[in-house]
Amino acid sequence: MAFHRWQLVLVLAMAMAAAHAQTGALSASGHLTVTYGGADVVAGDSYLLMDEAWKKIEGNPDTRCVLTRAADQTIATFTGPLITMTKTVTPQTDGVDVVWDLAIKPDPRGRNVELCLAIPALVLEHLPVTGKTHDVQRSVDVIELPCLGGDFRLDVSGSTHPWSFDDMRSVAWSKRFRLRFAPPYSNEEGVKARAVMRFRAVPSALPAFLPLAVAKVGNRALTDRTAGDGQGGWTDQGSNDLAAFRPGTFPAQGIPFTVAEPVVVLRGTERPGFPFECAPLPVNAAVERLCFLQTAAWSADRGAPVAEYIVRYADDSEAIVPVRYGTEINDWWSVRAPSRARVAWTGANGETEVALYAMQWKNPRPDIPVATVRMRSLQTACVPIWLAGTGVRTGALSVAQLAELDRIFATRPNRSKVSMEDWIPCPIAWNDGIKAGTALDVSFLNHCPAGKFGFLDTKEGHFVFRKGGGQPVRIWATNAALHGPYPLKEDAPGIARCLARQGVNLVRIHLYAVYENTLIAPDGTLDPTALDKMEFFLYQLKQNGIYTYMDLNDGMLFERLVGHKLPDNKKAKVAAIFNRELIEATKKLGRMLFTHENPYTGSRMCDDPAICLYEITNENSITMDWGGLTSRLCEPWLTELKILWHAWLRERDLPERELPRAFGTSDPDGRRFAAELQKAHLDEMKEFLVELGVKAPICGTNITFTLGDLWASTNMDYTNDHAYWDHTSTLGKFRTYNNKSVVLSPPWHSGTLSSFARAKLVGKPTVASEWNYVYPNHHRCEGLPYTAAYSAYQDWDAPMFYCATGSFNSGRWEGFHENPGILVHTQQTDPATWGLSQICALLYRRRDVAIGRRRLVIRYGPEQIWQNRSVLGRLKFLPAVARIETELVKGDIDAWPMALPPEGQTEEEAYLEALRQLGDTSSSLSRVVSDTGELRRDVAEGVFLVDTPRTQIACGKINRLVDAADTLSSLAVNSPIPFGTVALSSLDGRALVESSRMLLVAVGNARNADAVIEDYVIKNMGRKGPVMAEPVEGSLTVRRTNGDALRGFALDTLTGERKEELQVSTLADGVTFTLQRAHGTIYYELTAE
Repeated sequence: MAFHRWQLVLVLAMAMAAAHAQTGALSASGHLTVTYGGADVVAGDSYLLMDEAWKKIEGNPDTRCVLTRAADQTIATFTGPLITMTKTVTPQTDGVDVVWDLAIKPDPRGRNVELCLAIPALVLEHLPVTGKTHDVQRSVDVIELPCLGGDFRLDVSGSTHPWSFDDMRSVAWSKRFRLRFAPPYSNEEGVKARAVMRFRAVPSALPAFLPLAVAKVGNRALTDRTAGDGQGGWTDQGSNDLAAFRPGTFPAQGIPFTVAEPVVVLRGTERPGFPFECAPLPVNAAVERLCFLQTAAWSADRGAPVAEYIVRYADDSEAIVPVRYGTEINDWWSVRAPSRARVAWTGANGETEVALYAMQWKNPRPDIPVATVRMRSLQTACVPIWLAGTGVRTGALSVAQLAELDRIFATRPNRSKVSMEDWIPCPIAWNDGIKAGTALDVSFLNHCPAGKFGFLDTKEGHFVFRKGGGQPVRIWATNAALHGPYPLKEDAPGIARCLARQGVNLVRIHLYAVYENTLIAPDGTLDPTALDKMEFFLYQLKQNGIYTYMDLNDGMLFERLVGHKLPDNKKAKVAAIFNRELIEATKKLGRMLFTHENPYTGSRMCDDPAICLYEITNENSITMDWGGLTSRLCEPWLTELKILWHAWLRERDLPERELPRAFGTSDPDGRRFAAELQKAHLDEMKEFLVELGVKAPICGTNITFTLGDLWASTNMDYTNDHAYWDHTSTLGKFRTYNNKSVVLSPPWHSGTLSSFARAKLVGKPTVASEWNYVYPNHHRCEGLPYTAAYSAYQDWDAPMFYCATGSFNSGRWEGFHENPGILVHTQQTDPATWGLSQICALLYRRRDVAIGRRRLVIRYGPEQIWQNRSVLGRLKFLPAVARIETELVKGDIDAWPMALPPEGQTEEEAYLEALRQLGDTSSSLSRVVSDTGELRRDVAEGVFLVDTPRTQIACGKINRLVDAADTLSSLAVNSPIPFGTVALSSLDGRALVESSRMLLVAVGNARNADAVIEDYVIKNMGRKGPVMAEPVEGSLTVRRTNGDALRGFALDTLTGERKEELQVSTLADGVTFTLQRAHGTIYYELTAE
């Protein structure tokens, strides 16, 4: 069943930022395990009723265990002939509480009762042997245990009888420690007792662990206020710092690390001004091993040495400890354990999820004292960072304890493992498939043909059709990239019909001229075969009410356009912003393509209102900080840019200086030069396109790298931005992902929303021409509902999913015939993302979500623009609580939110201050609520709700909805699925309480059956499928007011046809029905027919 059999292992994680927090867990049989710092401190509990000779009468194996969950508690109930016991496990912010309520009936044989918690010997093996086995400690208040990896304080107050700590190492049948609760038993009355234990732990203070005071040789603070100013802390990247980390002591892999400021941040080619090594740090002790807490900014080739520790012994000899990228250290943005190190801490900063890593070095000379240790950079692109160190003193731990530390460090759980045993095959349509008129056909949202109401235009900050009566137009779109614009002609009609039925009314044509066998022929003309396929596809889209968005410079075969060999065609895209030959080549392609008459429509592209949006250049800006200018440009273009830079400085009587490594992180002069160069290019290209005959709105670029990029786009018709949630990254030959969830994030995070909000200029429409919640993230079923809902709330104009097809299969639609699997970005067949398109298209295009009433205009003056003081870079949560727009003004604004925050302000403090400034009394640290009340994220429960009259959605920990204080107004969900999405939308436009036809989608994770993924490393994406989806099981209740009886049907996931009728029960105020795995679907239809 999709209940996952409850997994029968319910882990209750305590709230700590460290990767290894205190946890309590119950097994399938109800046994308790308590872990801290990676070590099992409690390895099971048992209860026994025994006779006079201490022989068992009844105990654990003799009773039946039932696991349930209520609110945040997990409850195990044991029932036997004599014994009834309820065990309640409750997570707390600083530990875990366990309560045992024991009731034992009288039995003439009974004499003794014991509830015992087993503690492995190695956890406390350092304790001296006293010769005493029982009652080494005995208390009704507190028992304190200095365990390996952490010191425990056990609060037992509230227990009806004392607890004892016993040292049973010398007892042959035990050989370990235990905690014992032994209430007196009467064989005439039995016994009722309560045992309470509140587990609280702090990092180990055992003298075996020697903290190294790295701060004594440190050079940078954890916080940085201003990027690129050469001052401040961390890696000089502004809010992309480690301010979220709180210095202090925490455990990682059983080792306590103490972090203080400053920390060691060393030189790399990205930060040549940093020192290449730190001063020697005194150790002055013999150590078995040295443990290092470290991370890095920027990456290097896997296995490449990026740093080293130089260990100097008391005899003046030295040992070199290598630090290799991907082996002992990783980029802090990676959140990926290196092969010989482990993730020690994860958190979030102003940009993304970040991580610190712990490595261990076993000293080959443990008997010789270590005098000092220092870190040295090998001056690669990677900037190595050392935060803390701990030595394990020679001889201070037993062999068994050292082996336990090795075990903890070696443990590398496969966090990405999922069992697809209870999942269902779930094909999603890409070429026809969906039958007309079924509940999966929402093509009624489209008007046909596209262009029916004339060209798209802009008015009061939104798109309108020139003949459409001035009503704002919303676009629900997808991308076709690489070979995607050239489907086989026999496939094109079915693809267009399928997309329309999935709610699409625009397709972006992207990267269409980068492959040698696509649009640009070897002689620099348009390849007639490719052009014919593209134009036929655009015609089919038009016939189905789907508009087209055209890129221009998103990379192309410049060499063919200019007619000669170039130094590096891949680097010509950036140079085409300022190099005259490449600018003219870009215009050549635009002139050939946009003025070509489509034989199927009878119109030139520039004259066809179905071609409704144009883009000058894709993810391309002089301010871009992706690798620096020297990696993005080559000669002679780099020298040309240097000439332009020096001329610009002379014209403004500014001091001569070298070309910055990257303008985005340079000083204000550098950012202004880049923006002016960018603006001149965009203005020229827009003028060219208009003179060419383009009548539709035009944008410049589509990523706001700096505020200067916004300034450079002020003459464009609309703005644009891109954002991806959990975009995969490269690890050697494999790709990796982080598996983060926006719904489960702290309240001061809002996923991708801030990326799109930063592009919204007052008076201009806003487009997100690429966005995705990327496969194979396990939580990505949150992505489409979350993005669609907030896009509607913000009143943005065109979210464009990336993509239908275009990555890792070269965009070939025909590949789906044989290999219908999901690929990274190519997610047309993904139930967990595109499988929710119909519901989200209805919600967004139909304006089911009300536009935000609380409007916040962020006003930047010139100094703030050139200093790049981005408010949304600091306050990423703002789009979740207010409708955000940006205005570029003549004078600088110092009031909130433009004013710089107080020194050391945390994200939590910034969030609470924003709520105060906005007058938001609905949101808090536990809830994020839109001012309309329709969008609500319960941070504590991990649930996101969209609650509108016509569409209602629950995303996240659906199993928390049963007892939740906040639920949907018309849809009640009772399901044990730990993470999923349940969405219900009216198909007839009426409110759910009176609708006669509704579509329900219920889905969790999805994956290709042949995928191979280990610990978030994608060894094989899988291609052939089948695509497997995690179904949502449980009972649903729909509130009704009109009294109409409803029928329910399970739908075929590919065609939308009804395949099985559900049993629907009518209640006084609605209907209820059950979703089952046996239905074999994620789609259901409710109808009053």
